[in-house]
Amino acid sequence: MRKVKAQGLIKWFDRKFDSNVSIDHFGEILRRLENFPVVLHKWLKTCPKAMTTFKSEGKWSVNENIGHLTLLESLWRRRFQDIKDEKQDMFPADLNNTATEQASFNTLAMNDLINRLAYERAKTIALLRQISKDDLLKKSTHPRLNLQMTIVDLMYFVAEHDDHHMQAIQFIKN
Repeated sequence: MRKVKAQGLIKWFDRKFDSNVSIDHFGEILRRLENFPVVLHKWLKTCPKAMTTFKSEGKWSVNENIGHLTLLESLWRRRFQDIKDEKQDMFPADLNNTATEQASFNTLAMNDLINRLAYERAKTIALLRQISKDDLLKKSTHPRLNLQMTIVDLMYFVAEHDDHHMQAIQFIKN
């Protein structure tokens, strides 16, 4: 069985993704997605407020990274449903991240943002737990990548997106 591992530091839109992640990795990736808010909270629990709202060179702050992840949960759920419903193409994302830019996440407490992320992620996990084995074989095309993906492929994509933002936060923290 092929090991699924995180990619190194690459700009998000420059990353390449495997569209052949085995359905055998469903449980492993589900746990990775489910545990992410808890891992993020433990990792950031001592982060000072001044650091959570710090912006450098036009990059998002810690709060903005967390808020962005929270906003995307509804997109992920919609895309998982698109695959399950065998839609030809997944719903497209706003590649300009307008909602993140307009949300004023730096006015909120980091712990509140992590709690929101955990709440939204729990809804995503509940949806994924209802997926049948037959659903795991269905595919839909990712709009930006123009790549046919299964639910497990998209789960891996989301987990990698989480890790990408964790790395962005790590640069702010360090």
